[in-house]
Amino acid sequence: MKTTTLKFSALALAIHSTLALAEPVATSAYHADPQNSHVEDATSRGVQQVNFITCLMSAMRPEAMVNEGNYSALVDGSKCENDAEATGDGTTSFNTAYLNVTRASNADPMISRIWLDEENDGEQSTIFVRVSATEAPSATNAYGKFRLDYCGTGTDGTGCAMNGYLEGSDAGMRYFENERADDGQPSIKAVQLNASGTTSGTGRMSVDNSHENSAFDFAYNAALFRRKDHNGDDQCFSRDASDPDTGMSVWRYGLYDSVTGARINRSSGFQIEFASGGTTYRGYLGYGGLWLPGEGMSALTNGATVQKVDYSGGGEPTRTDYTVLKAPGKLTKHTKHTRSLHEIDQVKLSVFVGNNGTALFAGAHANTSYEIYWSEAENSFKATAEMNCGMNGCSQVALSPERSVSVSFWALQSGLQGYSNTLGGEVFVALGGRTTITSSDAVNVVYRAQDLVYPSEMPATLYCLRDCPTAASLSSYFDLSEQQQQQSSPYVANPSQNFAPAAAGSQIVYHTDATAAVLKDASDAAVAFTNRDALSHSPQYQNGIRSGKLFTNLAATECAAGSNTYCEDKVNAQEVYYQWETGANSYNQFAAVKDASGTFLQFEAPLQVNFAVPNESKYGSYAGQNVLLQYSGFGELYGIPGYCVSPSTNAVVSCEGDGEDKRYVAAFTIPFSTTQGKVTLGDTTYFVKWLDREIRFANKPTSVCDSAGLVTPTGVTLPTAAELQNPSDPSSALYIGTKPVVTAAPRVIHGEVKY
Repeated sequence: MKTTTLKFSALALAIHSTLALAEPVATSAYHADPQNSHVEDATSRGVQQVNFITCLMSAMRPEAMVNEGNYSALVDGSKCENDAEATGDGTTSFNTAYLNVTRASNADPMISRIWLDEENDGEQSTIFVRVSATEAPSATNAYGKFRLDYCGTGTDGTGCAMNGYLEGSDAGMRYFENERADDGQPSIKAVQLNASGTTSGTGRMSVDNSHENSAFDFAYNAALFRRKDHNGDDQCFSRDASDPDTGMSVWRYGLYDSVTGARINRSSGFQIEFASGGTTYRGYLGYGGLWLPGEGMSALTNGATVQKVDYSGGGEPTRTDYTVLKAPGKLTKHTKHTRSLHEIDQVKLSVFVGNNGTALFAGAHANTSYEIYWSEAENSFKATAEMNCGMNGCSQVALSPERSVSVSFWALQSGLQGYSNTLGGEVFVALGGRTTITSSDAVNVVYRAQDLVYPSEMPATLYCLRDCPTAASLSSYFDLSEQQQQQSSPYVANPSQNFAPAAAGSQIVYHTDATAAVLKDASDAAVAFTNRDALSHSPQYQNGIRSGKLFTNLAATECAAGSNTYCEDKVNAQEVYYQWETGANSYNQFAAVKDASGTFLQFEAPLQVNFAVPNESKYGSYAGQNVLLQYSGFGELYGIPGYCVSPSTNAVVSCEGDGEDKRYVAAFTIPFSTTQGKVTLGDTTYFVKWLDREIRFANKPTSVCDSAGLVTPTGVTLPTAAELQNPSDPSSALYIGTKPVVTAAPRVIHGEVKY
């Protein structure tokens, strides 16, 4: 018997907005796709965990599967995390959830029993969740009536490393969580919200762990929000989203056909299943590579069979066998595009300076990476930050004030070589021989579109002038037994040190093995290193080792005809060059599948689209500029630059250092508008629509809240551990049972019911 379903939601000081619809077609997805906004505040840190869990639960669609028996769902945790620094490399990773949702009648609660598998650094655990929902949200009760209890088991499968509950009623909401932090110490969070709606209410929140001991009292009405912490810091904010000082950042955008309004999708991948040792692992194969849970990836070997799971026929999915090819590294192709220096005004570049780096500006260091941008207004390059690396990793340290950098620094190096997320990767600015710039429109900037190279496309021979690894140089550098004597880098001695001409015969020559999909050096050894423990001893290479530019035409890189020397700037001038990457992470390696005929399946690369930033003051230094963005699929538009804000005041702050006193957010929002909210790819125009947006309230003097009579409460009683329940404990009244065995394909893929 299937009965009427009951949905529930958990909101904490959230705003939901619906904007006026725009052209092109009234019934199109451009109109119909919903837009959601939520408020981000210092109090948000206290409910991040429960927001994450409830987001994942929403993606499991329990309300659509009432009385349907046991089923599994794949949910993408990255879509439930707000991360403005996401690069959008096309990589997808899923958690598998198993659910059983029941409702005896319309007079009974909807009970959801959920077992969510989780993996962190190769360690497996399960989150047990029980939800009882008895009343849907309404105009008089914004939160509905429900109770959510959860226990995240430890990696040993026992106990609750994380135990909490969330309860909604007509009086408001209560939340409590006790979690065992990474340092082994308890982390306790508690929230009491006294409110029946989102227009007014009061409450208290506390966070207590080894890194933070804080408490907030808060109150809000239709216009204002007030927050006071345990140190007496009193903040008043406007709840008016139209206030010019309100901050907004979008986490998901959709692209649409500018005529029909249809979604723009990419053939970026599909669900797969892999069976080994009696266990079936579910994952994803796409442009960014192959993803499986840690145990599944370890079990997967060359020549193994995986199955594509296809839901397009309706009902039970069909399965198609493919053969896997894995390699310990991957080759990427970089195709040339150009802009002028004027057109990259304010675009941040990461630039490495060599032995002559001390000449960059007074106080600069050699062999260091700097963040640099071109300032059209000052007709100068500006250095804004320096990268510092140590045993705990690398961090960017702001330079205050910003340093001016002379164009002449690169005059003898042919040009500035750097990297920019905004431009999609490697960047070269032709500055050879220049000491000044009279017209930035006349200075050429080369940036590259990046594509994965499949084995059948690998060039037979590749040459390298700079940053050239070999099997021996990698092994020597990362040899744990020789840490004290190791060489200065994982590359062979640079034949083109500091961009100086390389003598004939000093270039490194590679050949490729298309059967194994690897790059090999002159000794016929694979240029690969995947030892995670060894890599961890060099923080700058924990995310992989990448070669310098590899090219196929040695003669074309001769500095001058007959000179018998070879120059890096000649490589930059070529239409295409390559780079080899290796490392311990799946994104450092190649994984693909072949069909029955031996043909590799290939996926669509992200679209590189241009956004013309409106020339308005609210866009700051990016006003009037062109920004290159990457679109890897619906909801996944990346490349908007960012800055840091204070969670306490929402003011812009330095991104320097670690800690909880800042958040990285997008610098601007692409408007939902057919005139300004569009991007272009050549002659093609796409409309953009924001889908999920955060709002940061505008900070106001406390006198504004005083005048409105809005005061923070005192004596609010917080929920405690006394009401904790453990749905993984057989002795508990809320025990949900053992995780069911589900052999059928997932019925839900992150919010989409497949069959």
